[in-house]
Amino acid sequence: MNTENETIRLTCLGAGTFPLDNLQEKNGKDVNIIYQHVGGTAGNVMTILAWYGWHTLPAARLDNSEVGFFLKADMEAYGCDTHLVSNTSDGGTTILDIIHKTGRDGKPKTAYIAHSPRGGRFVNHRFWTLKQARELYDSLKKMPDVFFFDRCAPGNILLAQLFHKHGVLVYYEPNERVDRNFLRAVEVSDIVKFSNEKHADVSFTEGYTDKLFVQTLNQDGLRYRLRNGEWKNLAPVWNPNAKDGDGAGDWTSSTFIHVLGQHGLPRINDLMISVLEDCLMEAQRVASESISYIGAKGLIHH
Repeated sequence: MNTENETIRLTCLGAGTFPLDNLQEKNGKDVNIIYQHVGGTAGNVMTILAWYGWHTLPAARLDNSEVGFFLKADMEAYGCDTHLVSNTSDGGTTILDIIHKTGRDGKPKTAYIAHSPRGGRFVNHRFWTLKQARELYDSLKKMPDVFFFDRCAPGNILLAQLFHKHGVLVYYEPNERVDRNFLRAVEVSDIVKFSNEKHADVSFTEGYTDKLFVQTLNQDGLRYRLRNGEWKNLAPVWNPNAKDGDGAGDWTSSTFIHVLGQHGLPRINDLMISVLEDCLMEAQRVASESISYIGAKGLIHH
């Protein structure tokens, strides 16, 4: 399935969340750890695109704990270029325990517990400050083809603004509520993709004529709005062998970006509906296949 284009290797720089996905199966008191890999939206997209053959540059501020160094090594194992990944005492690392177990009713249940390697049950992400973001941008010898981000932190927004002015395709996958920074991030993005579970109200998309908005609808497929067009639905790709839905949205984004790249990475103003729908349907197909396996990137490891 790895379809690396051997003549043109595109680059994606990604900023946002890079936790450790610690996937466990629990049966009574017995706990079996079955998957430990970098996760988060940005982490999954960077590693999946690297697997597809892209040159990926995860821009992550991790701490200098054992887990922080493990995350950097794991990204390298997937093929990421980690020279923009730091491990410092002022960085942040989050462990996300994903616990699969059977409830008293006999039905499968999943619990999510976030904590820090140094103790404390809290999310410990660290994002680029404005100064660090500017230094990161200035340090680049070549602009990426795509900038991907999943949090509207000020440093990420600055990077999006700088890349957008330079003609880089900016892809935003929000994981936070609509507020001033959220809207600032949307303003400087070319593609904004989100789920109906996190953002059912799409009124924030109104008034834009230069963007692609994609809303995933879980088992109902997805819908999109291109430039000044109306929302249009695309049918889902059904998988009767679904086991684990974690990571399906990240496979959708990664595959969509990858297939757009195979079409020459057209600008939003030049993007034809036929090409767009082909890319989105392929993204849905791969995302549907991914849920046949345990773990967000189980498709890679099966």
